[in-house]
Parts: sequence; structure tokens; C-alpha cells
Amino acid sequence: MGMSVLVFTPTYNEVGNIELWLELVTSQGHLDILVIDDSSQDGTTELLRVKANELPQLNVMVRKSKAGVGSAHMDALRFALEKDYDLLITLDADLSHDPKDIKRFVDSSKEVNYLVGTRSNNGRNELSGFRLMLSKSANLVCQIMIPTGLTEYTTSFRCYDRIAMKFLVSNPPKGDGYSYFIEVTDLVYKSGLKFAEIPIVFQDRLNGDSKIPKSQVFKSCIIILKLAIIRANWKRSMKFSKNITQA
Repeated sequence: MGMSVLVFTPTYNEVGNIELWLELVTSQGHLDILVIDDSSQDGTTELLRVKANELPQLNVMVRKSKAGVGSAHMDALRFALEKDYDLLITLDADLSHDPKDIKRFVDSSKEVNYLVGTRSNNGRNELSGFRLMLSKSANLVCQIMIPTGLTEYTTSFRCYDRIAMKFLVSNPPKGDGYSYFIEVTDLVYKSGLKFAEIPIVFQDRLNGDSKIPKSQVFKSCIIILKLAIIRANWKRSMKFSKNITQA
């Protein structure tokens, strides 16, 4: 693929999915892999350690307890930066994201610093019921309250180049849970970095249950409100600075 690429996923109780996920990712070409596991209770940790002995490109980091999906992504950003990877691609371990799309992300990242896979704008969301309503509602609220020009704020299928990695490691989001994904897009928008989105098909997880706690929905709503207030103040300060410069 021409560039050094690290593919990352966080895991917690994904024993029914992670082996197939690894098989599909490794079939996409020369890619290094990082899995951060939060001491799963279902055998995922042990399976990952076995696979790490079989796959030289697989790095496994085991954290002592469930510390939040956002903090896992920040650990991955720091790891990728420290190990000098050109790109970090992140996706879910439950196969709701298709690893076959990794090459499209690499190809599409050449003109931007940050790339998001969208389930709108020619993408597709195959969730149903409450989860579909929650997904669409969250993205619609974000588009209205913290507009960036993107249609997707909550999915984790993303690509960061080194410039984006350095910026986010130096300016990390406040939350360590699912609000991380919303905050990162807002931070990138305000930073002036180049960003874009490409369509993806988001499928329901292959095995297991969704791990989004109901409390995270409430916390994400609070974060969106705070970001909207910060955005309004930021816009006012930008307008004020512009007026001072032109005076």
C-alpha cells in the first residue's frame, strides 16, 4: 500500500468475533495490527495472546480493567505516533465495519489528514429498531449543533495521518467513552486540518451484544451541548479577532 499502516481495534468480550476479524484484516495486505483489550472475561484476552504468537504483525495491549473506548483510541494514537506509522485506521472488532474497506481508506486518505466512514451520504446503516433511531438521531443532532460539513460523527471507522495524530495527542478530547468520536471530529474541524468522509456499509455486529451503556447516551448528549456552547464562543472569538485584524 506504499505507506506504513497500523490497523487498530479495542476489544472487550469479543471472543466470538476477534479471530475472524484478524483473519479478514490480515488478508488485506501488509498491515500491522494493534488490539487493546480491557481484560475481557470471555476468553478474548487469552485468544489474543495465542494469536500474537502466530502473527508477527499483531500487537496486543491488555489493560487492567474496562477503561473506556475513547481512552483506548487515544492509546492507539499514541502508539501509532511513537512507532512512526504513516496512518492509523480504526474500526470495530464486531465486524460491523468491513475490513475489506481498509484499502479504500488508505487510498482516500492521501488528500486529507482525517477520514471518517459515513453511513449516510451514499453509505448504508443496517441497524434496526432503537439502535438505528439512536444512531440517526445522534448524527442529526451533531450536524445541527456542531456542524462540520460531515454527516457522520459517531462511527469509529476512521483514518488519521501523522499530522492528525500529533494534533490529537497534543489536544486530547475530554471524554474517555463514546463521546470521544464526536469530540475528535469537532477538534479536527476547529484545527483547520483537512478532513473528509467516505461511504461505508455498517452492519449489525456478528456475535455478542452491543456494549454501549445507556449512561453513555446521556453523557454524549451533555458533551454535544457543551461542544455547541464552546463552538459558539469559539466563533465569536474568531469573529472578534478578524475584526481587530481588519481595524
